[in-house]
Amino acid sequence: MKQAQVQNLTGTSALLRRWKVGVPIGLVVILFYVVGYRQTGAHWGAHLWVADLNPLPWVLGVMALGWYLRKYDQFRAAGGSAAQWSMAHVITYVVGVLCALVLWESPLNGLVPRSMSLYTVKLMGEFELAGPLLVVGIPFSLIDSARLTGVFWSILRFFHRPIVTATALAVILVLWDMADQMALGLRNALWFLILPGVYLALGAIVWMQSLRVFPLWPNFSNHFKKALYVWAMELAMMTMGAIWFWSAMSMGPIQGPHIVWNLSPLEDLHIAGLVMTGLSLPTMCLTIWHLWQAVEDRLRVPEGEGYEVGPISGQEG
Repeated sequence: MKQAQVQNLTGTSALLRRWKVGVPIGLVVILFYVVGYRQTGAHWGAHLWVADLNPLPWVLGVMALGWYLRKYDQFRAAGGSAAQWSMAHVITYVVGVLCALVLWESPLNGLVPRSMSLYTVKLMGEFELAGPLLVVGIPFSLIDSARLTGVFWSILRFFHRPIVTATALAVILVLWDMADQMALGLRNALWFLILPGVYLALGAIVWMQSLRVFPLWPNFSNHFKKALYVWAMELAMMTMGAIWFWSAMSMGPIQGPHIVWNLSPLEDLHIAGLVMTGLSLPTMCLTIWHLWQAVEDRLRVPEGEGYEVGPISGQEG
């Protein structure tokens, strides 16, 4: 009888009970699309499954939310502790998924071809905002990293190596800068679809490494080394942002008149530089946190150390 009640709390019925939350959110999303695409001039029939409008990320996002909420129901119904998997985890994860989807696939895409700064928000927001929200929302303490097998986990474990992650980010940001990515992405709907996912994955992996969610995986154990690692990765983005901000000529692929905000291509590039630098704030705060942890590790005095009183002279023996 008790097992039947647990199954009733953790099956499809548990997800259906959330219709009071899911239906309003779904209606808001649909309204968001209708109003947004009318404003950007996109046409649903002509632009479906292309760069402007591709519902595939939303399908994957809904699946990810459904899987997460079902696992949460199963955990709580089995008597799992709220401290290990709290409602704060759930809210953070849901906000992270919605943030990723709005940046990845939304009416924003209808405006991106006319603004380098919006394109920068689209990609850097995945790395700096959606990535950490997803990582913080997942209760990694409940996952046994020693038992993770399969192709997906093998690939993730490979990219989890700091040298691999840093190399991937260097290639995508330095050897293939964002202006070139935008030029290709606007011509190729497949690249336009894949690139946000690449930035989302890299951002999530950096935060996974920093928070050491899988202690048995290749990682830096020293907080000072982690601080240097995160800072070096952010430096590449902030350097590019500074170059764009101080540039005297437009480097973006859009050279025609801008409709968005009536900006010139050069002004738009300067804003893109500020956006890239400003969106680095979350991971720069992570760097500061690592440095603070490193200082605390150096200053921490083991219990009892420094308080032992040696024998007093003249009273020995």
